[in-house]
Parts: sequence; C-alpha cells; structure tokens
Amino acid sequence: MVAVVEVVVLGGGGVPGKTGGETGAEVGAEVGAEVGATAGADVPGVPGEPGVPGVPGMPGMPGGDAEAGASSGGDRVVSGGAVGDGAVAVDGTAAVVGPPRAGPPVQAATASSPTAATTVARTGATPAATGRGRRRPRPRAGSVLSMVMQATVGEPEQGAGPRRPLVLDVDTGVDDACAILLAAAHPAVDLRAVSCVGGNAPVDDVVANTLTVLDAAGRKDVPVARGADRPLLEPPVDARHVHGEDGMGDLVWPRSGRSPDPRHAVELLRDVLLAAASSGDPDERVTLVPLGPLTNIALLLRTYPRVASGLREIVFMGGSAGVGNATASGEFNVVHDPEAAAVTLDAAADLGVPVTMYGLDVFYQPTVTLDQARALVAVGGRGSAELAGRLIAFQCERFGVAAATIGDAGAVCAVLAPEALECERLPVRVELGGSWSRGRTIVDRRDWSGDLAHDPHGRAATSLRVALGVDAARFSSLWLSVVGRTTS
Repeated sequence: MVAVVEVVVLGGGGVPGKTGGETGAEVGAEVGAEVGATAGADVPGVPGEPGVPGVPGMPGMPGGDAEAGASSGGDRVVSGGAVGDGAVAVDGTAAVVGPPRAGPPVQAATASSPTAATTVARTGATPAATGRGRRRPRPRAGSVLSMVMQATVGEPEQGAGPRRPLVLDVDTGVDDACAILLAAAHPAVDLRAVSCVGGNAPVDDVVANTLTVLDAAGRKDVPVARGADRPLLEPPVDARHVHGEDGMGDLVWPRSGRSPDPRHAVELLRDVLLAAASSGDPDERVTLVPLGPLTNIALLLRTYPRVASGLREIVFMGGSAGVGNATASGEFNVVHDPEAAAVTLDAAADLGVPVTMYGLDVFYQPTVTLDQARALVAVGGRGSAELAGRLIAFQCERFGVAAATIGDAGAVCAVLAPEALECERLPVRVELGGSWSRGRTIVDRRDWSGDLAHDPHGRAATSLRVALGVDAARFSSLWLSVVGRTTS
C-alpha cells in the first residue's frame, strides 16, 4: 500500500547550500521517518487551489529510506494528492520519484516570496494570505519536514490584494458548518459576522453550533448573533432527520462556552453593512451569503433598505430550477419560509442588489469521499480539519454512501471561484400558493416570444443569476485544500 505525499524541493531557491539531489535525499529521509511512521490506511490527498496548499495523503507503514529521494532533485512543490511533476512519493518504506504530470512550469521561491511554490506548480497563481485555524503538533524544529510544512503554510505575501468582506447567514446544520469552516479559514475572505436563523435546527441550537464551529476554526473574533426563530407566517419545521438531533451530526464535539453577540441578527447585519457603506470604499462592500431560510434577510432589507449601499451582492443557497428535496418541487430553505424568499428577491431587485441563486441544480455535485474525510479526521487536534472530516463522515454513514456533498459550502466556493459556476440570468418567482408547489422557485427558461406573449401571468419582474452547472471537482478541491490546512 502506498500513501502519496507530494514534496517540493525548490531547485536553486529551496535549502541554501544544497543541491536538488541532496535536498531530495533529506526530504525523502525525513518524510519517510516522520510521516511514514504514522500507521494508518493509505488515503490519497487533494491538489491545492490558488493561495492554499493541498491536503496531504495519509501515510501507511513506517519507513524512512532516503535512497530514492536522493535521485529526485530539481524543482518540486509541496502539495497534497496524486504524484505530480517529478514529485517525491513517500510510501512508508522509501521515497519514489513519481511520474510527470502536464501543467505549467514550477517557479522557484525567493527570500521575499517564501510561499510562491505552494500554488505555481498547478496554476501559476500567487498565493494569498493564510487563514486562521489550529494545527496538529509540529515536526521537530529545524527538520526538513518542518521547513516543508512552513513553506506550504507560509505568511501573507507582500502586495496581496484586499480580502473580500463576507457575512454568512446560517441555520447550522452539517453543511452550514462546512461552509463556515471554509469562510473562516480562506485567506481571501474577511469573515465579518455570522447571523443565525432557525431552519435545520431550532435557532438556539443553530447559535450553539455556529459558535462551536468558529471555535474549532480558531475564529472567536467573529461575532455571532441570534435571529429569527420561526418563519414569517408558519410554525417552524426543522431537518433533524438529515442533520442529527443537535443539528450538527451528534458528534459529541466540545461545545463553545461563549455567548452570542447581544444584538439581534438583523441589527448585527445592519451595523456591519452600514459600516461598510460609510467607508466609501467599494472594496469594503460586503458579499452576503445566506445559507438557510431567508427570514433574517427579508426583515433586514425591508426594515433597513439603506443597507443596500453596503452590499456588493447576495449569493444564497436555496431554490431550484428542477427538482425539490423538502417537497417534490421545493427546496428546504425556500419551502421553510416562502414569503421570506419572495420578499428577499423582490427587495433586492428594488434596491439594485445583484443576486445569485445557488440551488439544488448544483448543490449535490461537489462531494468529498469517506476516505478523504477519514484523512481529515486523522489530523486530529479538534480543529477545522478534524471537524470537517467528521461532518462528511457523518453524512456518508447516515445515508450509506461513499461520498457526501459539501452542500452549503458550495455557495462560498461560488464567491471564491465564480468562473467555476455556470449561471444564466433568468426570471424567478416564488410560489406562495398551490397545494403541492408552495415554496417552489419557478425559474422561467422559455426563449420563444410566442409562449411568453400568450402567458396570462407574463414573465416574472425579478431576474437573477441562477446556477445551472458547476465544476464540482474544483469546488471539492477548493474546500478540502482550505479546511485541511494545518495553520498555527
């Protein structure tokens, strides 16, 4: 059995005074001894995304032979996953030079850019600043593996662009937790607040779950506020049959001892958005990502319409152009509070706020395998990686599948990598009546004027970007590469 780890030794820019072959020998020896000594099943890693490293593969039998590592040499990069261009594969007994993989040329890191190698091997992109989180115990100081890990994690590059201000509105929720972990740790995201709404679980459980996830991510600085505990018109209905009794997989995870922000969630959202608007800087405008029922957002936009000047866009998880899940035609978040969804879309159109619907047409496609989840769990330390792995493993075990969706986290991925999402601007209505279709998002994809001219209802006045296709592998890789990091 072979556990694969890609190791990049920077030719000419890696370890001063060492040739590629000499450094390769040290890396082969140290990684074989330090990583290979960890017993466990071999699990492939995941390639990194721009600005973040990949998730290393899980090692198998102990080892530490440097012989093959000495023959690697040349330019290499540290990342997780399958063996790449001349990378060193450590199988617990020896370091083996992997087969070449097509891709852009690797650039050497420099003293002023120690993290350059973490992404250029795959994309040629410049790494962004690292996120916050907790890490497993480090290798001994000064070891080659320690230097490799340090180069992988790195520090923010000088001259990196501004981070995108982002606020989440959640009903945490297994997949909401996956989304929080991504937003909390991604180096390009400035997570400014998280508001909570009843949905997957009662709102008090949602608040407790959200604080717990942020604690695991090392982000106690992010304010969390309690919002609406029920839909605008109807009594609440939760989804514990999907998310567990506590709403977050019944993981028996250490709970946060913190209290939420004393403001109501709508007031917290108002304050954050008005502060962004008052700055006068367009880059300060906030991307709002609602991942649960839209009750808080409907109340916000109708009560405080001036917050629109602090909004860059809304990217919400909900709705569908095709099938439903809570009902045959309706998606849970919209079905839970159809009036709130209708009000939100109408208010956003009135206020000129761009809206993207990340619905069931793409929701289930980005997935993580049970083996990849187990690799994250094995990181341990009660941090982001372990929690992320346990959340995916819970879904796999609950539904008896070999892979589970990252769910709501895909909406955050859509903000970070919009080019990986296929969208069309389409008219959308929310069905508020109907015995069988209440809560359905009616997406109008007709293109013949004859049909439209004879429709007594006409086209919906509200149009938004509707996600209809997704590069699922890209989103999965992005999520894994961020939540699997072992940052300090």
